[in-house]
Amino acid sequence: MYKTFSRITIIAILCLLSQINANVTTDSTSANRVDIDLSRMSATMVYSMVYQMVTEPKKFIGKRIKMKGSFSSYYDEAVDRRFFGCVIKDALACCSQGLAFETFKPRKYPKDFPREGSPITIIGRFDYEKEEDGIGFPIIRNAIFIE
Repeated sequence: MYKTFSRITIIAILCLLSQINANVTTDSTSANRVDIDLSRMSATMVYSMVYQMVTEPKKFIGKRIKMKGSFSSYYDEAVDRRFFGCVIKDALACCSQGLAFETFKPRKYPKDFPREGSPITIIGRFDYEKEEDGIGFPIIRNAIFIE
């Protein structure tokens, strides 16, 4: 009876440990989960998808987006705010689309950011920021830079 009890105990402990390990794996996997990976699409598809995000932002709110493009920044004196962007050129490199982003952790500009025009890849959550005048813009929140 003692052998049976100890085997059942060992099996139960192993099952418990496997569940704990499965939860850790699931959590780390979900942290890297991306709903829309623009970095793997052709230039034409990216241009089309970003255009759709800009024109129909409600469809994308809350989605995790990964995108690759060029770093850009713009200081708006009217609102005393610096905006950061990931700009993507289309297949012919004549037109560009981009999305604004905010970093996950606060950073100092320009010290903690890439140079203007440098290639970047970011992952963050899509959102739509409305302004007081009723006009708004899409933005990637909690963005992290991928090396």
